[in-house]
This record gives sequence, C-alpha cells and structure tokens, in this order.
Amino acid sequence: MAGLTTHGTSATWPTTSGLDIYGFHRVIIHFQGNLGDLESDVRRMMLPNTAAALRESKRNTLKDFLSVAGPLGVSHFLILTATDKASYLRAAKTPRGPTLTMRIKGYSLMSDVAASQQRPRMPPNAFKTAPLVVLNNFSPAQKELALAANLFQGMFPSINVHTVNLATCQRLVLFSYDSESGLISMRHYTISTAPSGVKKSLKALITRQALPDLGALQDVSELVTKSGYGSESEGEDAETSRVVLEAPAAGRAGRALVGRQSRVRLHEVGPRLELEIVKVEAGLCDGAVLYHAHVSRSKAEVSAQQAAKDEAARLKALRRQQQEANVRKKEAEQRRKAELQEQQRQAKLDPEAAAVEKRKQWWRKEQQQAGPSAAAAADEDDDDIAYYKQEVGEEPAEDDKIGLRGSGGSGFRG
Repeated sequence: MAGLTTHGTSATWPTTSGLDIYGFHRVIIHFQGNLGDLESDVRRMMLPNTAAALRESKRNTLKDFLSVAGPLGVSHFLILTATDKASYLRAAKTPRGPTLTMRIKGYSLMSDVAASQQRPRMPPNAFKTAPLVVLNNFSPAQKELALAANLFQGMFPSINVHTVNLATCQRLVLFSYDSESGLISMRHYTISTAPSGVKKSLKALITRQALPDLGALQDVSELVTKSGYGSESEGEDAETSRVVLEAPAAGRAGRALVGRQSRVRLHEVGPRLELEIVKVEAGLCDGAVLYHAHVSRSKAEVSAQQAAKDEAARLKALRRQQQEANVRKKEAEQRRKAELQEQQRQAKLDPEAAAVEKRKQWWRKEQQQAGPSAAAAADEDDDDIAYYKQEVGEEPAEDDKIGLRGSGGSGFRG
C-alpha cells in the first residue's frame, strides 16, 4: 500500500523553486547493468544537452559523476539500472536531490518504432536543438506526481512563447500519467507542418523546393486538376491541429507556410517507456524516503529509522574530526622534524650562531611555559633584560623585548 513517510524534521518535500536553482539544463545519463540500446536511445533523445558518447567504466561510482557535475554545468542525473528482477530509471537533481525512482514496466527502442512505421520520419537536424516537453494529467494534489512533473520539466530548457524561434521546435517529449494504471507513458516525437485546405498536388508543389516533373502532362493546369483534395486521414485531423504560422517553421516548406493555414503533425521516433513511480528520496540517491509505493511504515518505525541515521551521521562526523586532528598532529610533527633538521644543518655551518639560536628558542619556550601566573609571581625588582643577556649572551632584539622589564622595557617576564 502506498504511503507518504517523513523521516524526521529534515525529511521535507522540496519546493518547486528549489528544483531549478540553476540557469542550465544538462543531463548526465549513466547506466548500471545491460539494457541493450535503451541507454543510447535515451541519450539521443536528450540531445544536445547531454554527452552522447560518455566515456565511463564499471569502476565509476555516483561520486565520480557528482564531482564533475558542477564544473560541467550538469543539473540532473538519469540513471538506468538493470537487475535480475526488474529495470529502473532514476531521475535526480544535483547536487543534493531529490531522487525519483521509477520501475520500467516496458519499453520500445527507436529501431522498434521505426520498424512498425511505413515511412519513418527522422530529420537529420532534429537533434541539434533541445526537444519541447509536454506534461499531461500530473495532479498537483499528489506530491509524488508534482515532484515528478517538476523533475521532468527541469531537465529541458524553458521557452518563451513570444520570442521562441519556431524553426528550432523540431521535437517533443510527452509525459502522460494514467490514473487508472498508475503508469507514466513517455513518448518522443518529431514535429512537422504541412499546408491545410489545398489540393494534394498543390501541397506537394508548396512543400518541394524543386519543380515537379511536368513531362507527362499536356498542360500545366493538369498539375492542379488531375488530383483531388487531400487524403481521408487529412480530413480527420482535429481543428485544433490547424494553425496559421506567424514565422517560418522547421522543414523544407517552413518559409512557404508563413501566413497560411497549416497542419501540425507529430511523428513518433521512440524510445517508448512505461514507468511506475516506486520511491522518492530526499537526497541524491540516498536520504529520507518521502514516498514509497509498496512500503508504509508507522510513526514509531520512521522515528527509529531516523534515529539510526542521525546516530550514524554523528559517528561519521566524529570520525572525521578525529581524522582531521590526526592529520594536524602529523603535519606538526613533520614541521618539528624539518626544523630540527634545519637546526642541525645550520649548526654544521656556523656552530656559534646555532648555539645562540638554541638559547633564544629555550628562552621563548620558558616564556610560553611560565604564562601570566608565573609572571605575576615574579620578583618586582628582577631585571628581565639583564637576565636574558646573562642567559643568552647578547642583547635581546626589539621583538624579544616585548613583555620584558628593566633597561627601558616594561611588563613581566614570562
């Protein structure tokens, strides 16, 4: 039974604004397991805002990708995982989550979709611009659906309908939620435009860049009169699919259709995915479980799990502090050894100067060990500078006179 669980006060659902804090939309697609060509198809669908030929090895972990996400401007991760029982797709927001885990109930590759079509359409320049994203039936009342919609939308660049260049709108990715089955259907289409309300022969003349072959015609009028209007499928198009283009669209006939009534059609290119939301995590592939489709915990279980995580985090922080203290101690020991070696080297070069420096260091050490309490108990009539001269064998430097008493100095010894 599905249930919403909040593991402690830190496990809060992220806000909509928190999912798009950067101005870029770049995705790293990583796979674990063997899913055939699905990985390459998903990468091709996300072009140009992903690495189509990402070099990775089996030893790469999520931390490796996260370490390069910032410098490369990566905003999201898509992780494909294949196990013996099922396949999963995880969508995560970098660098701190949340993470949406979905089970892949079924999929079809680009090659499968093309094989089922009589005339597959794949424009060569369609993948040079990012696709549009359309979300259908994602209810904001269900938090897991609202978060999924925000993640899907954040993976694609936003557009301004008033300034967008229609020639760049060549592809579309559709995410549609079915409330009866509880599945999210993902479809990938290319967009085409064609003239509407004209004869089939004229439509071919408008959409072609070169003139048609007129050798078999007796008169040029036969080009218009020999064919009737469009096909039956064209008459079945909905009125909402017929628009008047205000600017040139993509395709060979884009400029010729400006100001004309045109039909907008979608041609599926794949891949297809049927997804089921399984889990929502607060962090990047870890952290508190905000939603689980098959597991529901009581408040006591949630509190116990959160307490265990807090204790593990406390122990981890304590170990880190101990490691940092050990590192500082080791560095101090290395500096002390280096100073000792330098003193030994200087003693070989100038024994007399080394002896004076050694007595100076002894004097500074005496001052540090004595502290303010020893200075307060010192004899008021004691002359520190004379004592320094007697012990060291020379007049103290100006820096060494600070805190000394006698011969113009002031303060206490120590």
